[in-house]
Amino acid sequence: SDYVILRVSVKQLSAGSVGIATNYEVDKGMGVEGHIDDNNFFGQGYRARLAAGFGRHAVQNYTFSVEDPYFLGSPISAGFDLQKTHLEDGSLDINDESAAVRMIVPITESISTSFKYDLRFLQYGAISEKEKIPSIYTTLIEHGKFSSHSISQSIIYNTLDNPIVPRKGMLISSSYDYAGFGGDSQYHRIGSRASYFYLLSDDSDIVGSLRFGYGCVIPSNKNLQLFDQFSV
Repeated sequence: SDYVILRVSVKQLSAGSVGIATNYEVDKGMGVEGHIDDNNFFGQGYRARLAAGFGRHAVQNYTFSVEDPYFLGSPISAGFDLQKTHLEDGSLDINDESAAVRMIVPITESISTSFKYDLRFLQYGAISEKEKIPSIYTTLIEHGKFSSHSISQSIIYNTLDNPIVPRKGMLISSSYDYAGFGGDSQYHRIGSRASYFYLLSDDSDIVGSLRFGYGCVIPSNKNLQLFDQFSV
């Protein structure tokens, strides 16, 4: 019998985007953020993002992330994040640097679990010796550079129609963090976040959303570092 051998060569083209956004918060003022996204980084199908943000109080924030959505050919996604933030707040100069590796394992179509290891360095300084520094920050400045090692595990329920610009669906996550593998931070922390999106007008593309967050942190020793306070 006759047969035909058909060979198809598929090459994924680079799919990137560039964006810029502005925001305003009552307590933080105006801010600007720009980002470059590439969904085919190095032609390997990796997702990459480079972002920079600037705002009031000499805020400078830089992030670089890379993710392999099919790690070692599996449905597991893995990646790393690098972040550097500089902030001048009143008489304080704050430098915050972190590096993290993460992995997301799907359980069902809408439920997944994630694991993350985070290494963080934080240093407080005085902008001017003439400025009076609150006593609560004096000890932080005299300490020098702080370091912390933490691991976290999360359960995520996600029905969003679009992970970047969602118009409908729900995103719920519950997480547990532990810090205490050396460094200056020692705590147990749990938290939950929930977001709901609903398309109010298809013609005008108006989206309504509700958000909820809860958290609790328990120090492993008697004292909890000021910068380890919980925020949602």
